[in-house]
Amino acid sequence: MFVRTINQNEILPALHLAWEVYASDVAPLVKPEAVAGFQQLIRYENIAPRIQGGEIRLFGAWEGSELCGVSGIDRRGNILLFYVRKVWQRKGVGRQLMYAMCQFCGQELVVTRMTMRAFPSAAMAMNHLGMRDVASAQTVGPETFIPMEMMLAPGAMTSGRGKNQTKVIVAAVVLLIAFFALLVKMIYNEARDVFSNPHTYPFDEYGSFGDYDEFGNWFGDDYYDGEEDNLSGMEMIPEYEEKGLSFKIIEESYLDTPDDKKTTYVDFEIFYPQIKELSDEALQKQINEELKNCAMETVDRIYENPTPEIRERVLGEEYPVIADYVKYKVTYLTEDYLCVVFEDYSYEGSEDAYYVGLRAKSVNLKDGSVYEVKDIVDLKDAFVKDWLERMKSESGSEDILSELNTKELTKALSGEDTKNGVYLPLFFADKDGLEIGFSFHYESEDESDLGYAWVTAPFDEDEIRKYQTENPFWDLLK
Repeated sequence: MFVRTINQNEILPALHLAWEVYASDVAPLVKPEAVAGFQQLIRYENIAPRIQGGEIRLFGAWEGSELCGVSGIDRRGNILLFYVRKVWQRKGVGRQLMYAMCQFCGQELVVTRMTMRAFPSAAMAMNHLGMRDVASAQTVGPETFIPMEMMLAPGAMTSGRGKNQTKVIVAAVVLLIAFFALLVKMIYNEARDVFSNPHTYPFDEYGSFGDYDEFGNWFGDDYYDGEEDNLSGMEMIPEYEEKGLSFKIIEESYLDTPDDKKTTYVDFEIFYPQIKELSDEALQKQINEELKNCAMETVDRIYENPTPEIRERVLGEEYPVIADYVKYKVTYLTEDYLCVVFEDYSYEGSEDAYYVGLRAKSVNLKDGSVYEVKDIVDLKDAFVKDWLERMKSESGSEDILSELNTKELTKALSGEDTKNGVYLPLFFADKDGLEIGFSFHYESEDESDLGYAWVTAPFDEDEIRKYQTENPFWDLLK
């Protein structure tokens, strides 16, 4: 048995394990509203961005190639979930996962305590693992929980970057000694309670000691201040909306998990905006089709009309996966203009073929014109040079796009040559100005892939003015 951090391509199997255990051990004991909330909570598209942003760390316990259990903790030291597969419960898996989280908190997060909200029925089991009650049972909406914590010894802390390596080794030794003592105590307490009370269950039987509130958020998000720290990706784009609009924007979705797929896991959850009450019904239909098609672009490419590469990938996988999760944000909206960005998370035939992308749709609401990067900026060397420096600054890497020369960058930005879809140009307008960049779709093991899903370079009104074309697009911005 060994425990390590969950890799990107292992997130989906880990979530499946969590739901399997939850449905069996937890769901029968809680209200239906809580079960529905948990289902939304562990959807891939809700968790993946937080893992990618470093807000959550997932750990998995393996016996050979079998995933036996999974646990998760956020960067504040708040335990979020802990699930052990039925056949591996009562075999020490929970203790090893707890140990991994203790090490992570002490050596990487450098926090002095771990916290959680536990089901009251699991409180004693949590005590066995070193957690202690910090308050009596509390009720928030449909949930009842007991706040708990575990203090970490100062010796579990790293001495900081650039400090003496000997201190780090000493700290690690102190941590191991302290944890060994704690483990002995847990084993003693657990044995005592089990033999004295046959109805007391070890921790692993409970499956979970993370929880969520009535709004579907992980417990812990409202436990601390600083909600802005949780924003990442698309959420950070500052939107602009004109007041007193004559039409409405509503949300529609495409949700599908086909039951007839026996050998391939297929799952789609696509959200997109639609315009209602536009004076020109034909124009409204045209614009709504543009928005829906943009949201469904990956579904069409990997499922409705799959490429030969994806077909081959599915046929070559023991457990093929076709899945796509899309959410959107209206970044700019006036009586005459609409800009929407779509954040896309997809599995394209395999758990290893996982991609995150960004698309944008910029539409004139008076005539239905759709604008691309090449329409709005003059793609001469002066712009490309300026834009590339901004891309380096935004990404924090001098190596980004270093594999392309100026001519190749120009062709990619114009959409003339995206290198088989590796560099997908996009732009969007927001409250602060304009952002222009790429959504990346590198093949696996491409040496040019620096790990960025998408990067955009910001320009304010004054900075972009000298690069503007004569396109009517510029008359639409306030």
